[in-house]
Amino acid sequence: MEKYLIHSNELHLIDAGKIHQAVEKMVESLDLAAGSTSNFDLYQVVESYFKDLEKRRKINHVLGIKEDRYEFAEDFGIK
Repeated sequence: MEKYLIHSNELHLIDAGKIHQAVEKMVESLDLAAGSTSNFDLYQVVESYFKDLEKRRKINHVLGIKEDRYEFAEDFGIK
């Protein structure tokens, strides 16, 4: 059976629990003591990036990642 891959226009459909499981694996792989502390929360950052389009845009802007307006317009009905 072919595995269905999630594309960038479908990131918001990923279950938050699954996102947190993936962050846990990343935390373990990087030998971090924790994925969240008082002012550091990888769980919240990754979940927000995947689930909240406006926050993703802001994060991308800070990182200098150019936005593909066509993709957003088509995939999310934004004009």
